[in-house]
Amino acid sequence: MKIDFRTKLFLTIIIGLSATEGSIGMNYKYLGILLAIFPYLLAILDKKWSLIGKGLFYTGIAVVGQIVASKYPNSYLGMVFNLYCGIILRILPGVMMGYYTVSTTKMSDLVYSLKKIKFPDYIIIPISVMFRFFYSIKEDYKIIGEAMYMHGLTMKNFFKNPAKILEYRFVPLLMIVSQTADNVAISAMTRGMKMNKERSSISSARLKTADYVLLSFGICIIILFIRIKIC
Repeated sequence: MKIDFRTKLFLTIIIGLSATEGSIGMNYKYLGILLAIFPYLLAILDKKWSLIGKGLFYTGIAVVGQIVASKYPNSYLGMVFNLYCGIILRILPGVMMGYYTVSTTKMSDLVYSLKKIKFPDYIIIPISVMFRFFYSIKEDYKIIGEAMYMHGLTMKNFFKNPAKILEYRFVPLLMIVSQTADNVAISAMTRGMKMNKERSSISSARLKTADYVLLSFGICIIILFIRIKIC
């Protein structure tokens, strides 16, 4: 199921704020649980198994940490650890929803959607360049890791020669960063990314029935949040 970027952005803001603030989870227990697992439900539809695995891993650690910390309620370390795990459980849904939004959105769809909601060009252009930059750096970092693996420079051998591994990992990366930034900026210009200029798009993104359902769900969360605050 393909969800429009505008819908995902809206849900990221709503879930992030409501999960972090916590009043909805306190007043509506099952709705709070739904908000906590909502990013993973969407990830299942897109078959993002790595996102699900990471989210469940960190959530599991935080839950186990709270259980262990609750056995030592009077200790200072237990209270600090319990607070730390509680913060993770509140912030994690918003972070995972944001990660899902970014990882499942094509750049053309992102730019087209931001244009549709009347974002100014001086925001859209830096965002598009930034996303392409980090994607390029990620690919370069992966290639460097593969080259190091071929020469036997892996993390298993880190303590044997840490200086050499750090040098071969980060020096090429730092040299690539500057060149990549220039290439990405040039790529944005060749794609017609200019201030106050109309441009065509290959994106076919549009709001569908699923988007309207999810937007309605987000609006219901906002109404409940306002109701809780007023009452």
